[in-house]
Order: sequence, then C-alpha cells, then structure tokens
Amino acid sequence: IACMLLAGGGLVLTNPGRVSIDRRPDRVEFDTDVKVPPVTSAVALGDDLYLIAGGGGNTGLFLTGHGAVLVDPKYAVSWPALEAEIRAITALPITHVILTHFHNDHTESVALLPPSVKVVAHEHAIEELVFNRYVPDDAVATGRAVPYRDRMTLFDGDDRISLYWPGPLHTAGDTIVSFDRARVLQVGDVFPGKVFPVISVEGGGDGTRYPEGVQGILDAFPDATRLITGHGAVMSRDDLAEFGDFMAVTSGYVRREMGMFRDKHAIFKALVLPARFAAYDRRRQFDTLDEIDRSYRPRWQRVF
Repeated sequence: IACMLLAGGGLVLTNPGRVSIDRRPDRVEFDTDVKVPPVTSAVALGDDLYLIAGGGGNTGLFLTGHGAVLVDPKYAVSWPALEAEIRAITALPITHVILTHFHNDHTESVALLPPSVKVVAHEHAIEELVFNRYVPDDAVATGRAVPYRDRMTLFDGDDRISLYWPGPLHTAGDTIVSFDRARVLQVGDVFPGKVFPVISVEGGGDGTRYPEGVQGILDAFPDATRLITGHGAVMSRDDLAEFGDFMAVTSGYVRREMGMFRDKHAIFKALVLPARFAAYDRRRQFDTLDEIDRSYRPRWQRVF
C-alpha cells in the first residue's frame, strides 16, 4: 500500500488507487518459497545492454561510464545467481537500480543492495518500497531512493536513460525505461507480450487507460524499435502497437457489455476477438476482463 510515514509512526495514504489497507510488516519479508525458472545466461542486445531472464521479472543490465545500472533485480532468492551473471559480464560497481513497478518479483533484491546504490522509480513505487521496508523510511531524504513523477533522465550522451510514466496501467507507479542509444525500452508488466495482461487494480492499475497509455509510450519514444517485456521475449514496436489495439478491443467490449445485473461469466466467455489477435494466449481472459470491469465501475455496481 502507498503511504507516507509521519513522525510518531502514523501513516497517511497517498495513493488514491488503492482499495484496501494492509498491515505494514515489522521487518522486510521475502517470498522464500516461490517457484520460478532459474536465472538464465545474459543475452547481449548491443550497445552495452544485456537481458537476464528467469528468477522473477526480466532484468536489464546497462554498462555506463558511471557504473552498471540494473533494471528490475528480481526476487531476493534469485540475487546470488543474478549477481554471478552480472559479474561474468562486468566488474563495474552497481550504481543505480531502476524499477518498472513495485511488485516483489521485480524488486525484492533491492533490499539486499548496499546503501550506495540509488533506487530510481516512480513516486508511487518508491512509497511501496518504503512501506515494505525494502528501503529505509528516510530513503528519499537521504538520496538513497530517487522518485520521479512524469519524466526523468539519467546521465547524458551515450549513457542516457530516459524514464517515462505512462499513467496508471499495470500499477499506479509503472515506469517505461528507455536505453536511448540502443533504442530499446524496458516496459515491465505493462506489456507482457501477446497475452491478456495482469491489471493490478489493488495496486492502482487501470484497465480502462491501456489504449491511450500504450499510444503515449509510442509517441514518447518514436525511435525505439525493441522492447524488453516483464517476463517474456523481446518484442517489437509493432507488437506494442498491436497490443494497444488489443486492449482497445477488450476494454471497449467490457464497457459496452457490462452493467448492473449482467452475467459477467457469460459475457466474458462470449468475447470474440478479431482474427489478427488469434495468437494471443487467452488463459487469463476472464481475469483480465474482470480487472477491466473493476477499473470501469465502482464496487457497488459490480456483480461478484
């Protein structure tokens, strides 16, 4: 949950996208029983950029004149294997970690990094890290955590990394990371590939805003050609544009068909997709349509 810690221990909710309030953990907690594919060997994408898959979310490794930059350093249980893979590539110190969002399969290892590593993310994601004790309560004040709101740039020249908030999509605090020289975007779970996406409504995500959000990404980075997804394969710019169209079709369907006293099970099952989306994995169809419906309509209007 997104909050600010006040003097005296009080908490103030700062992320209005939330629908529940959780107890703040007394100490940092890791998911030690998670079953994930092993961390894989790094894949070179060119221009000093590498993709390391497995062990949680996809990790980006970018080598700069300032040091090594990581994006999404995975579950804590995966950190030893990830660190070994990094050290097989470079001896550069890790200076920055960028997060595409706050979910623990992308972020837990932040808590294992030394205080010298700066953690950069959208302000909502930083609030979540503080709440979950992945970084100290005073992380922003001390400069350990570096939040941004709409856009941010790290470094310049060949090392430039551009950060962009596409609005609340997968979560309230998503970040699109652009490795400008490589013309590669790392998009986290905003774009999971050709599948029905997870929309974390409890985390401030909004299924109604996906079409405009995806178009905003395309407009913000007209030179980008490849995309590192949250967990899957590297995709193309055309794939992202198609995904935006896919989400326009699905969100439009839910908006038209759903309403009070409608049978959501029958409606969600009846969705007919255009032939161009035949390759999309439909195993999450019901869940995603329900998340879109929850984004559109207040709780009292929904059928459970």
